[in-house]
Amino acid sequence: MPGALRSAFGFWILDFGFWIEDGPQSKIQNPKSKILVVLSLLALGLLVGAAPQEESILLTAVEDAYVVADIAAPEDEQGLRERNLGSQDFIKVWYAFQTPGKDQLLSLGLLKFDLTPLKDRDVQSAHLQLFALRADLAQPARLLDVSLVEGEWSEHQVGFNKLPPVNTTPLATSAIYGANLWYSWDVTYHVTRKLRDGSVSFILGLRTLENNQEEQVVFASREAGHSAPRLVVTYLVTPPALQLPLILVGGVAAALIGTLCGLFVGGRSAARRVPAVRGLPGGASSAEAQDQGPGAGLPDAGTAADSDFVAAAGEAPRPRRRT
Repeated sequence: MPGALRSAFGFWILDFGFWIEDGPQSKIQNPKSKILVVLSLLALGLLVGAAPQEESILLTAVEDAYVVADIAAPEDEQGLRERNLGSQDFIKVWYAFQTPGKDQLLSLGLLKFDLTPLKDRDVQSAHLQLFALRADLAQPARLLDVSLVEGEWSEHQVGFNKLPPVNTTPLATSAIYGANLWYSWDVTYHVTRKLRDGSVSFILGLRTLENNQEEQVVFASREAGHSAPRLVVTYLVTPPALQLPLILVGGVAAALIGTLCGLFVGGRSAARRVPAVRGLPGGASSAEAQDQGPGAGLPDAGTAADSDFVAAAGEAPRPRRRT
């Protein structure tokens, strides 16, 4: 049962208790009854349970690396495609096209995160964050794309020729414009999709590659010991819901408390509201006197008892008019 529905259900039962005791009009007019309703409702809300709350968790990359190749030299005379760079304290996303010569050097970054801490979590958002140690750009800002890696890989074995299958469609893009800054990519959808797999991997690359240019962005890796690649994930924490029988018991208990408090408050209010007036026969109340008319309970005018009654009421006797 949703929290709002449980609160409305508890309020209806509690309000019904006051309606039985005081009646519709007195329930509205009695301020103490309103206070008791509010306090009892708060107590019932604590009993039934609080609304879901959002919490966050920080996941550090469990593996990272970067790979290099001269994409203009398939024969790989320099042996770049087989080189493993998974133990470096940085991740280099770089290209150098024809500067000088005909080389077209390209490097891409790889990241892997363990998602088992998110098992059975209601993930609301996930952002990949990287800290830029260096940014050498030909333009004031460059776009850096993050794409999804679909296969398995190890930071101690991966090279350009051993890259796992990659989905080349960018998941997210961020503009890079300087060093010593954190940059963020929204990868919520793909993290939630990979929760069952227990891990998720990303590949990083500059979107624009220009001839006769060299540009690079260098990020801190997990081996750096600080500012490591991370996933910032938020998720909902829902308190355990009470079963319907317990909700009913709580609602009935609240209604009984409201009724008893209404008896106490209503009885004391009635005692203060309807005092007896001195001099009325049999201690009749002022309300009864009003029902019987303005002269009810008083001796007939023009008799001797008139002045006696007025004197007893604390007023000076009025002189009688002689006829």
